[in-house]
Amino acid sequence: MFNKKGFTLIEMIFCISVILVILLLVIPNVTSKNTVVKNKGCEAQIEVVNSQILLYEIENGKLPTKISDLTSGSDPYLTEKQGVCPNGKKISIKNGQAYVR
Repeated sequence: MFNKKGFTLIEMIFCISVILVILLLVIPNVTSKNTVVKNKGCEAQIEVVNSQILLYEIENGKLPTKISDLTSGSDPYLTEKQGVCPNGKKISIKNGQAYVR
């Protein structure tokens, strides 16, 4: 008689195929979450820039015309990195409002 102590080849192939199907279902959800997080981060960054635009207007009596007005000077309102969204798009200013190009 045979003494069965492990998995057969068919059982191993079945287990591996089930694991692969589960991974194929999960991976797209994980990658789409990264996109959502980067877009939400960009929205938050725009709000930070908008608040610094208000502060600039209060202190200087005029609105900044470009993002470099906020990132330059001896005491800048923003760092250079804050002029770019987490998804890589640049933030611009038009009519006193920040937006993404």
